[in-house]
Amino acid sequence: MAATGLLDRLTPGDHVCLIFDDEPLRTRSVAQYIRAGLRDHHRIVYHGPGSDRVEAELTARGVDVRPAIDRGQLRLGGECPRDGTFDPEATIESWQEEARRAATAGYRGLRAVGDMSWAVSHDERLPWYEAEVNRIFAEGYVMGVCLYDRRLFSEARLRRVTRAHPSTVTPETDPRAVPLFRAVRTADPYGIRLEGEADLSNRQAFTAVLEHLTEDRAPTLTVDVAGLRFADSAAVRILVHVMDGRERVRLVGCSRMLRKLLAFHGAGPAVECLP
Repeated sequence: MAATGLLDRLTPGDHVCLIFDDEPLRTRSVAQYIRAGLRDHHRIVYHGPGSDRVEAELTARGVDVRPAIDRGQLRLGGECPRDGTFDPEATIESWQEEARRAATAGYRGLRAVGDMSWAVSHDERLPWYEAEVNRIFAEGYVMGVCLYDRRLFSEARLRRVTRAHPSTVTPETDPRAVPLFRAVRTADPYGIRLEGEADLSNRQAFTAVLEHLTEDRAPTLTVDVAGLRFADSAAVRILVHVMDGRERVRLVGCSRMLRKLLAFHGAGPAVECLP
């Protein structure tokens, strides 16, 4: 029950890689995730083959599927990529548009769930896509679960894609666990809030989210690290790189250890560390 335990604690902004090795776990996880979305008035989009089969599986688990489909809250099916060619940039743009439509329709959030079995033949740009799409999740409106079948992917490939997700869930995950890392953009003050742990397991996700901040040259950047329980040395180097050259950076909630690591990695005088 590890996967379903953590899925109960997901919130908009979370992007989770769910690795499974049996169909009951997959079906149970998808049903719980979609049921929670219907309860929370989220629009839900399921991408993957066999929409009729998925509808039957969800119905058998007590999910009120057909009324949700009829009112437009739930959409099942849709191959990705549609024409056999994977275009990561276009796919990211389509998720941005999906989020805009859901917000316009008055939904409190957008839940995405993707069966990634199609990606077996699309290895080259998949980790890049999984990392870059975190920029959408960091806006705090979209949440997503990517389904990776361990029986289809090698361990080396799974390592590459898991590092592009802030959090990963496997059958061995502690059922009491929470998502390992969260990053959510903030408007007032302008910046980002970091929570959890940043380490090798989510390195690409962490990098993509923070580097997105370099595209906006607002004079003052606030990074709330009060909820950041742990950041390894490489993560702090990435943070220093993002802050480099800005007129002013406010780090709120700095621990003593983080202050030491920032100084060790050369954080400039424009960085203001606040407790």
